Amino acid sequence: MTKNKSIRKLWYLLSLSLFFVESSPGQNCFEAKTDSLILSGIELSIQHDYSKAESIFLRLIKDYPDHPIGYFFMAATIQSKMIDYESDQWSQDFYQYIRLAIHCAEKNKFMKQEHDFWSMFYHGSALCYLAFYEGRNGDYLSAIRLGLSGISILKEIIKRNPGFYDGYFGIGSYKYWRSQKTKYLNWLPFISDDREEGIDMVRQTIEKGKYTQHAAMNELIWILLDSGKADEAYSWALRGLKEFPQSRFFLWGAAKSSLTLENYSVAVIYFQQLLDSIIKAQFDNYYNEYICRIKLAQCFTNLRRFPDAISQIVILESLPLSAEIEHKLKNQRKELSQLKKKLSFFANNQYPADSLVSKYDFADKQRSQ
Repeated sequence: MTKNKSIRKLWYLLSLSLFFVESSPGQNCFEAKTDSLILSGIELSIQHDYSKAESIFLRLIKDYPDHPIGYFFMAATIQSKMIDYESDQWSQDFYQYIRLAIHCAEKNKFMKQEHDFWSMFYHGSALCYLAFYEGRNGDYLSAIRLGLSGISILKEIIKRNPGFYDGYFGIGSYKYWRSQKTKYLNWLPFISDDREEGIDMVRQTIEKGKYTQHAAMNELIWILLDSGKADEAYSWALRGLKEFPQSRFFLWGAAKSSLTLENYSVAVIYFQQLLDSIIKAQFDNYYNEYICRIKLAQCFTNLRRFPDAISQIVILESLPLSAEIEHKLKNQRKELSQLKKKLSFFANNQYPADSLVSKYDFADKQRSQ
């Protein structure tokens, strides 16, 4: 992996660790009703009802125009939507709200004698969001500068208030992914291996963070997958799905965990659920659909259900991909080419009559019409 790709992936994973960020007690300048609104907006975002979530945060902006809280959650919701759909369509809106969040947080810092930990939290997290997008656009130096500034602010909160467990989440995620990307340099005296400490901080958020459990849970799934603990990752994904059965965020975790565990029959079900959900969302640039279908084809091949695999390949080759999406899917398209060669060996063989296509076959029916 090249240096630029490593840096980009680091900031992407850091962003994933923050897009669920929620509110928690201690914001005594707001009423309980406002906290309830925030939680409702976050839950709507996890369930992909982005328009309702955005309406709630626009209301929050109207009620508190000089505080970063509304702008921050609005930007977080927009980023969740862009990651979910793998689209930069709303990037200008994201930049607008994230910059307003940073501006309001900085303004609050200079206006108050004592630091407002929540303004600091939104400030630090907003800088990390902005870092991700600068990195996504290729400005890696800006991404590093902004990201380190954001993490520095979060660390300052924890130093002054060790019980601020919302702050543990972003720091813990950063510690893990930074150490993972520099693990071959950990022998150097100035580069430490903080992976276990990072995991522990994320776990503490799950245990003690009243409103950030789902964020930390989602992040822990990907950390565990990365660290070779797919069985544990799968367990956490199931916990997330128990509360949010239709959430694509947790469905991705369950599907990837099942695939990693080589439990292909279970993986088929989760990838098919994802596929159905993606198409029903009525926003399809074919990126996520392509990922799901190539994984389904691989699962079916491993299960020796070749007709089902070929059916997915036929649909994959019919998807009208834009040049941008083709570029993003460069590795997956290579996988498709390899899979076709593998399946060509069985082209003239007698296939089993039964099919593993599950009850979640809405997407295939839609594409075949």
